[in-house]
Amino acid sequence: MENNSKWWIEVAAIIIVFVIGFIGNIFVLIIVHKRNATKTIHGIFVTCLAIADLVLLCFDSPVSILKKFDISSAFNCKVHLIVVTTSYNAGLFTITSMAVHRYHIVTQPWRPKLKRRGAIIWVSLIWLVAFIMVIPLIVINKLTKNGCEEVWPTLGHRQAYTASLMTVQYIVPLLITATCYIRIWLFLKRQPVFPRNSGLTSARQASAEENTRESIAILKTVEVIVLLFLVCLLPTQIAWMLLDFRNISSNELWFSSDILTRLHSCLNPVVYGIMNKQHRRSYVTFLSRMFCCSCCSSVAHTPPKRALGNHVTASNVRQGQQMSQDTQELRVALEVVPYGESFVCQPLCQVRQTHLL
Repeated sequence: MENNSKWWIEVAAIIIVFVIGFIGNIFVLIIVHKRNATKTIHGIFVTCLAIADLVLLCFDSPVSILKKFDISSAFNCKVHLIVVTTSYNAGLFTITSMAVHRYHIVTQPWRPKLKRRGAIIWVSLIWLVAFIMVIPLIVINKLTKNGCEEVWPTLGHRQAYTASLMTVQYIVPLLITATCYIRIWLFLKRQPVFPRNSGLTSARQASAEENTRESIAILKTVEVIVLLFLVCLLPTQIAWMLLDFRNISSNELWFSSDILTRLHSCLNPVVYGIMNKQHRRSYVTFLSRMFCCSCCSSVAHTPPKRALGNHVTASNVRQGQQMSQDTQELRVALEVVPYGESFVCQPLCQVRQTHLL
């Protein structure tokens, strides 16, 4: 009876994950399209990330449910393996690339900026590298009477591949993302904050105040991002290292790591929607339109009020026009998308076979 209850809980979790992930990522694509953000570098990265998560979710969730009924086939070992692992790696590398791009935009604004064509090439290389990482699994994964298994020549090959995956899929992305966002915050923290009656132009004063607010928001978001990633995904990596290097397997460890992995992926939309003002406003606007709530719609469309100086000079106008384009790009760069921002709660069956984690 206990095993039967556990089986139903796992199946229900997969279905809930599919519904939340599918709706969430479709929601992201709609918001990006409505804001016409696909023409921006940030919009290209967000679109790539949402597509990667949707592909992973739509291919992996049905197969995960079939495995609960002990249904296995060559499709699971080959096509499903290639698509799911490639999309997972692509999403992971996209998140890391977004952090690097924002770091250069904010801290080095004088350097040539990445163009739309360059961003498309960058995204294409991300998918290419993500596919290359799957090639070893394509070769060694075999369909046996026990299901889809990895048949390595020696234990050393298996250990080397597991260690490399932990480095590429966990350690390196975590370090790069955390370093970029922390350095962005440190850079903004060093920027001077001008008093309101300092005699400086209102445009410069408003820009400095906005940078200060953004730096505080970035710090808070980074803390949540790094802690969630570190705490929730580390147990799974430890479990595989213990299994391959010490031949130790604990049901309690596997169960807790699975729960934490689901928790991490399901908390990402919460962090993404609540802690980011730009996307929170877009969420409220879209939902108010979808539910035809005129009251909520009026609130969502109300632009934020800013205190401007009482005197507007020709110098202020010229400076404001000159800063408008750079300020808009800086705001996009400062939009914090949490690590593992995917609206997909990563499914947990076939974790080892597909090397999702």
